[in-house]
Amino acid sequence: MIYLPPHWKIRHLNSQLIVYSMSYQSVSTAVVNSIPLSGSVPVEVNLAGDSHDVALWIWEQLVPQVGSATTLQGEIIRAIELLSWEAQNNSNLNWDNSFDALIAFLKEAFLGQSMLARWLSDTDKKQIAADLARLSCFILPTELDSRVYVEELPYINDDLYDRLTDYLVQFCRQHPAVIFF
Repeated sequence: MIYLPPHWKIRHLNSQLIVYSMSYQSVSTAVVNSIPLSGSVPVEVNLAGDSHDVALWIWEQLVPQVGSATTLQGEIIRAIELLSWEAQNNSNLNWDNSFDALIAFLKEAFLGQSMLARWLSDTDKKQIAADLARLSCFILPTELDSRVYVEELPYINDDLYDRLTDYLVQFCRQHPAVIFF
């Protein structure tokens, strides 16, 4: 649902949502391409702004509140964010087969036969493979003995998750079409 001040109006025109305000001095308008109409999904990723803005747009527009996304871009962001949340907020204490499935999905998306994987360089793929291996190889904090090695703990720094997100955003900048699967 869209909330607007009472003097603003909404009009649908040529698959775009036009938001406008008429005042005594002028008419202000805004074309809002990123608002899905009738529950539909946008056909292109909005590339306005920096990488964080694009990733946020993908999260807000292509990731449903419940369940899996229906687009490659949305599902990749959803998987990265779920893995990040689990490690940073729960120390991977809730890790189960569903998180292994997220890692497997990201491996297929980034390293398999997808359009994204074909776009990545071999150097990028090596870095992604190392990042995904690091995410899935850890010892739970409850199982550590007296020797505490940081590399054995769940990965909680933002850099790895941000790097995976940046690969997706770079791909979207070259191929903005939403990929349904």
